[in-house]
Amino acid sequence: MTKDLQYWIPAFAYAALIFSLSHQSNPPGADLISDRISHFWEYAVFGLTLVWGVTSGFHLPLSPKSVIFVGVIAALYALSDEFHQSFVPNREASSRDLAADVLGAVVCLGVVWVTKKGKWR
Repeated sequence: MTKDLQYWIPAFAYAALIFSLSHQSNPPGADLISDRISHFWEYAVFGLTLVWGVTSGFHLPLSPKSVIFVGVIAALYALSDEFHQSFVPNREASSRDLAADVLGAVVCLGVVWVTKKGKWR
């Protein structure tokens, strides 16, 4: 495995977890927290795993180009996730869920950017 590829493993694993949860008609814990809040936090964490990958474990700076890349990847994955849910019994695609997903990723990116000002060290 190449050195930089290892930093993408959390993002790939988390994307698989999102897919797995989306494939269930009644995901575990669905009754414990608001749907929009769970979508927000689910994609905030996903955004963080993408930042981990793009910065090689926070060793490289987070450039504006990287922020856009992570935002686009998170949004496209959220869109594909909602499309996927439209085929799962008792689930449906929702523009509000998509908005919560994208907002979670964007807020995560904003917090990371402001906190680190694009630099890690």
